Amino acid sequence: MANGKIAWIIGGGSGIGAAVAHRLADAGWTVAISGRRVEKLEEVAKDRDIHPFPLDVTDGHAIADTIKSIVAAHGRIDLGLFSAAAWQPMEVGDYDFKKFHTIVDTNLLGVIRMANPLIAQLERQGGGQFAVIASVAGYFGLPRSAAYSSTKAALINLLETMRTELAPKNIKVRMIAPGFVKSELTDKNDFPMPFLMETDDAAKRIVDGLTGSDSFEIAFPRRMVWLMKTIRFLPYPVFFWLTAKMLPKEKGR
Repeated sequence: MANGKIAWIIGGGSGIGAAVAHRLADAGWTVAISGRRVEKLEEVAKDRDIHPFPLDVTDGHAIADTIKSIVAAHGRIDLGLFSAAAWQPMEVGDYDFKKFHTIVDTNLLGVIRMANPLIAQLERQGGGQFAVIASVAGYFGLPRSAAYSSTKAALINLLETMRTELAPKNIKVRMIAPGFVKSELTDKNDFPMPFLMETDDAAKRIVDGLTGSDSFEIAFPRRMVWLMKTIRFLPYPVFFWLTAKMLPKEKGR
């Protein structure tokens, strides 16, 4: 049964974004989903109150136009969720500009492009939620993840600022930090992924957090979160000794 609330999910064509879209629609939300792959969006939207709005997050004008289109079609946006992400494992000591640019342009600048037009819409309608999927990988610098971890760390910092600044406008900023979740992105990984979660389990935790609490941080699984946060606060000599252990062993050793 419809509850009259409208959600917009960038990155809703696959992975966590698609699973969240399904759960919100099943809970009575009208859901707009955006992403580059039209066929994926249409597949997610099938048989539910889900509406595709194709979009490339590297195009700021398209983001603003998409917000206008969603509002024209559905009247408002109660929840904006950014779940698009770019990721690729990197070799130790590789800081190639092109690889960084691709990941930064999507993960960080995609959120920046969305921010002002979505905040303006939320402010016009009297408030709403601004949510972004960051990652526990943003809690500290992970070896072989320089580009991805740095974008997620930047998002956490940015969202902390936004939470304080936008609260007087009745805009609730939410930072979502999952651990390893089965997806097209994690399928690229060639290293152990502790506490690996099913996509739908992660989506349930996100939806429960977004609809059942006002907390800033929605982070899981708990054991992974506390492990990462503990490592973050270790003295640097211990921290660097430990992260050095995460480096792949050189051949012949």
